[in-house]
Amino acid sequence: MPNHMGETGGLTGPNAFGILINSSDTPESLIQRARQCVRKGSEQLKIGIPRAFYFHSYPGLWGALFRLLGHQPVVSPRSSRTILDLASARTETENCLPQKLFDGHLLFLLDRVDALFVPRVLSIVKGHLCCPRFGALPDATRAGIARDANLLTIEINATKEPLAKTLIPLARQLGAGRRAAKQAVAQALAAMAIRQLKEALRQQAPHSSRKFLLLGHPYTLNDRFIADPVVCKLEQLGVPVERMTFEDHEIEPGLIMWCIFNKMYRKLEHLDMHTYAGVIQLSTFNCGADSMMTERFRRMCRHRGVPYMLLMVDEHCGKAGLDTRIEAFVDSLSWQRSEMAR
Repeated sequence: MPNHMGETGGLTGPNAFGILINSSDTPESLIQRARQCVRKGSEQLKIGIPRAFYFHSYPGLWGALFRLLGHQPVVSPRSSRTILDLASARTETENCLPQKLFDGHLLFLLDRVDALFVPRVLSIVKGHLCCPRFGALPDATRAGIARDANLLTIEINATKEPLAKTLIPLARQLGAGRRAAKQAVAQALAAMAIRQLKEALRQQAPHSSRKFLLLGHPYTLNDRFIADPVVCKLEQLGVPVERMTFEDHEIEPGLIMWCIFNKMYRKLEHLDMHTYAGVIQLSTFNCGADSMMTERFRRMCRHRGVPYMLLMVDEHCGKAGLDTRIEAFVDSLSWQRSEMAR
C-alpha cells in the first residue's frame, strides 16, 4: 500500500491516520499541516459524507462521530436521477451503478465542504474481505472525481483491528484529546448499534402472510434510487417485504470470504419456506462478485423450497420492465400462496 507521506517522523501515512490530502501536497507540507491540525484541533470543519457505498454499512456512525468531535458533518441527499446525472459526464462508463452514484454524491459535496470523508475499507467483518472497490476508493477518488479536493481518510480493516480502535486516531487527528476521542468513538458506535437494531427489528417483524426476502448489498438495498422502485411495487401488490439487514458484524468463517456474501449465505442456509414466499436478489449490472454468487444462491433457495428471482438493474433500467418482471414473479407464486393458506 503506498505511503503518500514518505518519512513522517511517526505518522505512518494517510491510510492509517486521518490526514487531509490534496493532489498538490508534498511529504513536507503534509507533515506541517498535520502539526497545524493538532494545534488547531478546535477549528470546526465541514466534512462531506457521500450517501453511498460504506455509508450504508455503518448507518449513522460517521455523522454522529464528527458531530461529537465538534465538526459539522454534511451528508449528501438521497440518491436520485439528478445525483446520477452529475456523475454521468465525469465517471468511468464501465463502473457499476453504485460506483457511479458514489461519484455523483462526491460531485454534489465538492464545493460545499472543507473535506470529503473517503475511507479505505478492506474488511468490515473479521476474517472476511470487502469488494475490491472499497479498498481502492481513496486512490480512485483522488485520481478522478475529487483530485483537487481535501480527503479525510482512514483504513478500516476488521481483520487487523476492531473498528473502535481504528477510529481513535481519526478522532485524535480531528483535534480530540485521548479521553475525548475514546468517549466520542464509544458514543458514535453505540448510536450506530441502536439504529441497526431498530432497523433489524422493523424488517423482521412478523406478518400475517409469508413475505418476500429482498437480498443484496447494503448499498443497493438501502439506496432509494436502486431499491425503492422494487419495494414500492411489491407493496403495491400487497406483498410483505423484508430487506436483508447486516447489523451483525460477527459471523462464522466459511467457504465464502466476502463478508456480505457470507451473511447472505447464512441467511439462505436457514431459510424457512413457511416464512418466506420468495427471494428476490437485487443486483447491479457489472458487479463481478454478484455474477459469481447468484447461481449458488439460486440453488440454495431451490433446496429450501423457496422460489428465487434475480433482478439486474443499471442506470438505463426502465421502471416498466421492472414492474413487469415483479408482477410475473408474484403472480406465478399465487397458487403456492393459496396452497400454504389451506
